Amino acid sequence: MKPFFERFSGTGYVCAHRGARSIAPENTRLAFEKAYFSGAHLYETDVQATADGELILFHDHTLERTTDISMQSAFSERSPWPLAEFTYAELQSLDAGSWFIGSDPFGTIASGDVPKEHFRSIRGQRIPLLRDALIDCRHYDFPLNLEIKDQTGTAADTTIVSQVIELIKQTQTELLVLISSFNHAYLRQVKEQDATIATAALVEGAHPESLLSYLRDLDVDAYHPDQLITDTALVQQLTKNGMKVNLWTVNDLERANSFTAAGATFICTDWPQRLVGPRQS
Repeated sequence: MKPFFERFSGTGYVCAHRGARSIAPENTRLAFEKAYFSGAHLYETDVQATADGELILFHDHTLERTTDISMQSAFSERSPWPLAEFTYAELQSLDAGSWFIGSDPFGTIASGDVPKEHFRSIRGQRIPLLRDALIDCRHYDFPLNLEIKDQTGTAADTTIVSQVIELIKQTQTELLVLISSFNHAYLRQVKEQDATIATAALVEGAHPESLLSYLRDLDVDAYHPDQLITDTALVQQLTKNGMKVNLWTVNDLERANSFTAAGATFICTDWPQRLVGPRQS
């Protein structure tokens, strides 16, 4: 068992998807804070590289959904605003929080779950550096499922894995990080560079053929399938054969409980505050 999973030896742990994104703007330090204090056992976030090689937390490959870039005249001619073409300094000029107030993506502002007195801190959010997120993880002893976004077609494609591993080592968070990716070549690179780091294969659409053999050949420690293509029988089969299974994105409590009963190690959810009790201070 890889060190990361020593603290996840049971089932039914709760992973906050992109942080507690139902009550804070996703992949921000506020979302991390909300995930931690919601009582989540770990959180998930995404890493990509900027044009000048900085590693930042961001999900989409373009910037318009979760920043105010479309309203900034200085960048109007760079639509559709691909993240990989912007420097870290340019990204720091963007507001990465106000969109959450404007769109209320989970209805939590309308419901009062996100009170108006929190708007000021939401508007103050910026795109975080991976380094700062790892330092926060170490400070709070809060594990991280780090998804390396597919960088195919960008300058970072051949370097992002080694950059991520180097930052993990620099911040001494080897025991706190599980690396996942839809780009399974990245997972092979992780094992080639540091076999002690835990990895997980992300899959959507359809499961690979000869699934268990495929996962063993990939030398991953866990399987992260979309819950929409997964049933409890598959979870039982894989866990019986020693493969940890973690589902995304499960927002229904009954479904989460059924996967847990089948042996899922953790459930990735947008609503950690509903699946687990708040952390005691």
